[in-house]
Amino acid sequence: MISTNKRWEENIANAMNEAQEGTQRKAGTASIYIPDWLSYVICIAFGFMLAKTFFTGVETHSVNNSRDYQTGSSVALLMVAEDVEHYRTTYGELPNTAPSPIASVMNITYEKISPDHFRLSIPHGDSSITFDAKEDKLVMD
Repeated sequence: MISTNKRWEENIANAMNEAQEGTQRKAGTASIYIPDWLSYVICIAFGFMLAKTFFTGVETHSVNNSRDYQTGSSVALLMVAEDVEHYRTTYGELPNTAPSPIASVMNITYEKISPDHFRLSIPHGDSSITFDAKEDKLVMD
């Protein structure tokens, strides 16, 4: 483009030259060389991982043994027993029903045998786990 003002034409040409030099300088400093074989290595590694997962399968959670469930049930029984003991120390007698909300959620049965003796049981598969407060131990029936 031809300008009527010679000075404007020179300024435009200088600005164009500076802009071209600046982009060339920036492009030269920001370039990162990535070998051509790197993408193939990444694809092969990902392919091996995918094939391993496909053929061997993925186990996200380990299989729980019945002992794990028994341990959880035992802990629930002991927590309810603590609530019953807390009730006894607070009011001086055993409650008529289990004072713990865990008992209703976990289907724990509370049995008041005597004024100072109680028994808790929770179903566990075909049997049940029982906590006897007098004997102070857990028994699997």
